[in-house]
Amino acid sequence: MLNFMIILLWILTLTMHSIDWSMKKILFYLLMAGCFTSNAAFASVEQYVAAVEKTSTQYKQDTRNFFSSLDARQSSFTPEQQTKFCAIVDTYIQQLYQAADQNRESLDRQFRQMTKQDVINQVMSSKEMFVLKKYNLQCDFK
Repeated sequence: MLNFMIILLWILTLTMHSIDWSMKKILFYLLMAGCFTSNAAFASVEQYVAAVEKTSTQYKQDTRNFFSSLDARQSSFTPEQQTKFCAIVDTYIQQLYQAADQNRESLDRQFRQMTKQDVINQVMSSKEMFVLKKYNLQCDFK
């Protein structure tokens, strides 16, 4: 698709009879640079989505393994379990923030300004964390 667009743009620049050859070459290189720039931004968005998907998949697997190791009759976490679960969530937060930070320029304007505290707030206000309130979970994320 990109090659087709480049060829089409090149044909359009060649058909502009009022522009001399050197100007056509300049226009062509500017168009090429624009295509590569937009392609790079698209690639960065793809990298962000892939990183978030990978992080979410790993988080789901880690939490599934963690919860399957618990006794169903428990009403709270032991200190060791709390430490382990907080570490899982902290890794999730770190990786989500890292994905956003590394691809900040390609993200939508509302997400470019995202801070680590915003990520922490989103994770902590999730439905999963609401369900875990009965376990009196106390994690300190920074």
